[in-house]
Amino acid sequence: MSSASYSQNPSGKVAGNLAPVDEMRLTVLVEDKVNPEKPGLIAKHGLSFFIELKSSGQTWNLLLDTGPAADPLLQNARKLRLDLRKASHVVLSHGHYDHTGGLLGFLNFVETKVPIILHPDALKPKFLVKKRGLKKIGLPFREMELEEAGGVLALRRDPFSPLPGVLVSGEIRREVPFEVVKGFRTMEGGTLVKDEMLDDQALFVSLRDKGLVVITGCAHAGVVNTIRQARRLTGAARIHAVVGGFHLFNASTRRIMATVKEFQKIGVEHLMPCHCSGRRAVARFVKVFGERCQRLRTGDSVIF
Repeated sequence: MSSASYSQNPSGKVAGNLAPVDEMRLTVLVEDKVNPEKPGLIAKHGLSFFIELKSSGQTWNLLLDTGPAADPLLQNARKLRLDLRKASHVVLSHGHYDHTGGLLGFLNFVETKVPIILHPDALKPKFLVKKRGLKKIGLPFREMELEEAGGVLALRRDPFSPLPGVLVSGEIRREVPFEVVKGFRTMEGGTLVKDEMLDDQALFVSLRDKGLVVITGCAHAGVVNTIRQARRLTGAARIHAVVGGFHLFNASTRRIMATVKEFQKIGVEHLMPCHCSGRRAVARFVKVFGERCQRLRTGDSVIF
């Protein structure tokens, strides 16, 4: 199966193979809670999506993030009857353990070479600032371990189209004043510094007759910034859905309301928050968007 390619023109829009796909199915393999109608699945703090794309009689599959550990990922995939060996690529949204902890187990399970698309900063040490000090929250594996297990690390800062209809955002431009990164640290040259989470990236999927689906891991770069990146790179006017973690669980009411207004201004048609989005934010989304907002849980599957 050949990978799609892309090039950027001076306007910043992606030129090349981002032709829309006919259908996408997104299945939540790992998330903080379980769909009560899907007993027997394992919920863990983290996130992993299995994404199936169909177009012109062809099918492509990829994995966005791998959750915090291998057991939930592998066991849930088996119970949901999803064959992880069909995933031709893995995209890591950022370098935190709750999105990368299942990666080594995945590679050992599939027993084949798999491209892993990630920002170089995802490999840096990552820390969360706590009252009693710092907590390690970075990738729990060394590069050598991943490579020995069959991982082919594709380190990229720029946007990249690994499959038809799919664009990895690359480093997301920060321009929305209320979307500020706080509480993270990393190491640079042996010195502890603020982590601006430049490794945070998302997936954009182009759907025929529907527009773009924006899929985030945690949206540390800001969910509105992420949507703007999608429109800037693709030129798409229509945002069919925004799916994933929005990192609003500790957000102020002012930031949540500002986010809602931006969603309305952009014309987001559907919201599917999960993971780190936060109960207050999700409650507000439901109040404003009604049935157009669906909270996702482990085991949920959505066809676009």
